[in-house]
Amino acid sequence: MPELFQTFEAMQKSEEEKRIFFASLQGKTLERSEDSKGPTFDDIRRRAMGINARGDDIVSLQGSFAQEEGFGVGMGLGYSRE
Repeated sequence: MPELFQTFEAMQKSEEEKRIFFASLQGKTLERSEDSKGPTFDDIRRRAMGINARGDDIVSLQGSFAQEEGFGVGMGLGYSRE
């Protein structure tokens, strides 16, 4: 799925470059859109799993995220919510 997003973003960037080029041929100046960094794929996955924590928060290490990092039930990760 991330590959699909990357492909789509590359296509959009290519189209934007074409628009800027053709506008410059007509003597107009277009500004490049800022590369706004939206949520990452892991952020979206976290929200879908119902985890309301940022990626750098230890609370986000639940479920498959904990397994990917090498933590899990009985594997030495302890925390408490306050």
